[in-house]
Amino acid sequence: MVASIDGQLRQSWNADPGTARLPWPAIEVLPAGQTPQSACPGAGSAASEAGSVQSSALYCAAGGRVLLDRTRLAKEASRHGEWGVAYWVGIGLGTAILGQRPTARRSAAAANLQANCLAGVLIGGTSLQPTPQDPPRPDQLVAPANGAYGTAAAEQMGTRSQRSYALLTGFGMTELAGCSDGAMAQLARDQVPDPALLGALATGTDRAAFNTMAVMNRRCRRLPNSPCPRRVPPFTGQK
Repeated sequence: MVASIDGQLRQSWNADPGTARLPWPAIEVLPAGQTPQSACPGAGSAASEAGSVQSSALYCAAGGRVLLDRTRLAKEASRHGEWGVAYWVGIGLGTAILGQRPTARRSAAAANLQANCLAGVLIGGTSLQPTPQDPPRPDQLVAPANGAYGTAAAEQMGTRSQRSYALLTGFGMTELAGCSDGAMAQLARDQVPDPALLGALATGTDRAAFNTMAVMNRRCRRLPNSPCPRRVPPFTGQK
């Protein structure tokens, strides 16, 4: 499954002007029982000092690899199928993109929201999509982002609704212009141009505003300076 997703996302990466010239990070599924933090030199101590939560995917700058937690990924596959695995591979690639640019002054939450948004851009360039369900679940499209971390991790990883909104922004399905530093900082403060959608994502009950199939069939919204499909923002001063 990861190999199939890897191939599609690599095509999306190569087709996007913002990533086409960046080195493609190797995608590595770790042996059972090994965590990405333990497999990446220096990541364990850095995560401990920052109080970071465990993640199913980690970009390891040492060797330029996206490391995936096999056990956690298996649980994602059982919950969300291929879509859940694609989300985490996309998150790993999103953090890899951010790792290619100078460190920006942004909160931990805004940085993770940006990785979610970039994951949406890359996944949006593929044919990957959730398996249709009957009846449709209103949160199916964003379920992996919504359940990625517990509520206690909101300060570092963004709230459930913010992560879901960031993923949809990458798909071009919100009124927020894109994945820029400024846009993600706004989202981290709940300052978005379509607060009703953010509120619906928080509850997951507003089928009129957030029906799974309706969102999946919604076209990318054309906004000023925001092409369809969405693109990775042209970060300046890349490493």
